Amino acid sequence: MTDVPDNSNHERDDHNELGEHSSRPIHLTQGEINALEKAIMYLKFECNETDSLLYAGSPLLNSVLEKARDASQFGEFAKDFHSRPNEYAETFMRDKLERSYAEELAPRERSTEQKNEILRACMFPYPVK
Repeated sequence: MTDVPDNSNHERDDHNELGEHSSRPIHLTQGEINALEKAIMYLKFECNETDSLLYAGSPLLNSVLEKARDASQFGEFAKDFHSRPNEYAETFMRDKLERSYAEELAPRERSTEQKNEILRACMFPYPVK
């Protein structure tokens, strides 16, 4: 009989460490932070494709945007700037959401509250009027 190590606990630990909510340190240059922020903001507020809404309202991408903004040397300026409603961005997002709802192959009923929550997620980091 050969001894085979029991890696079941170790494998489970590795799996948990790789989970969606596990944390890893990352080091970015200010230029990389700027590029990441610009890419996410483009995806949210300039990309006309309604498929981009899958990412625009993502809690994970919103968290990345918030963390990148917090780590940026311009973070305080960005927080102040984004604390004010952006009428252009909100109009753009409302139009994109309406197009998305109209394009659904299997349209779903959404309450006003559900639509407002979707809009708030997509509008982050801007508040909704």
